[in-house]
Amino acid sequence: MKIFCEKIKIIKNPKGDIFKLLSKKSNLFVKFGEIYLSEIRPKKFKGWKYSDKYTQTLTVIKGSVEFKLKKGSLKKTKTISFPKNPYILKIPPKTYYSFKCKNNTSSIILNLTDKVF
Repeated sequence: MKIFCEKIKIIKNPKGDIFKLLSKKSNLFVKFGEIYLSEIRPKKFKGWKYSDKYTQTLTVIKGSVEFKLKKGSLKKTKTISFPKNPYILKIPPKTYYSFKCKNNTSSIILNLTDKVF
């Protein structure tokens, strides 16, 4: 299983950096359904999530989160931290995934899905 993951582009600014998350031109972009935030409390685990029809595009906007992905017998792990290790992660349909907060304060995930619920 290939993890579709891109480093987030950081535009340096002396008044505060800009983090470009996603563009329609990106290989990670499918289509827009809805966007939401998910909080994960310190050292807590959320999962396993699964959809056979829609794509999740996730990034961490606060804290550090370990993502575990499973598709068939293949397993992958990716840790994303903001602002130290900013990546955006695409989870294709038919993939199980979970996430765990890796720090002592809450983390927040931004999730763009290609389906409206």
